[in-house]
Amino acid sequence: MKIPNIITLSRLLFIPLILLTLYSNEPRYLILSIFFFLIAIATDSIDGYIARKFKNQKSKFGTFLDPLVDKMLILSMFFAFSDLGLIPLWLPLIFLFRELLVTCVRQVCSGEKKVVGANWMGKSKFAMQAIVIIYTQFFLLFESLNIITGFLTQSIVFYITLIITTISIVYAINFIWWYKDELLSDL
Repeated sequence: MKIPNIITLSRLLFIPLILLTLYSNEPRYLILSIFFFLIAIATDSIDGYIARKFKNQKSKFGTFLDPLVDKMLILSMFFAFSDLGLIPLWLPLIFLFRELLVTCVRQVCSGEKKVVGANWMGKSKFAMQAIVIIYTQFFLLFESLNIITGFLTQSIVFYITLIITTISIVYAINFIWWYKDELLSDL
């Protein structure tokens, strides 16, 4: 197995650790949740760097696996935030629908010799979602410490998640538009 794929799979193993510590509502575990999430995000950059730098480390499996694990990480966090009452359930459901739609388009447009990987829109969407998740984790941490701040509020968590959801929908429409000819030719 190639090194980037091992790193990507390790990111998958961080998801239960992040969620377990997130649900604790104890400051020390919430700090661990933030730390584990930051490590998971770092592995996304590391596996991509290795795959690009060393051509023998690039694989079709990795091109498929990396965005899939990203989706699992991000969606699990947003569903957890919904479960914790921070955002309404319809926001992560929209994210889920969007990810399924883009994955279907990616699958239809990929051929035997071509794999449609993540593009700059997907990478920037992932970065924005990660920032929102870290922000929300800090909100939970500050709330558990009974620290009130003007810039960390549940309303702000909702609105920035809504903005990121809207941007991700725009990116999905752009992605579908980009591959429209290939989609239409397959009908």
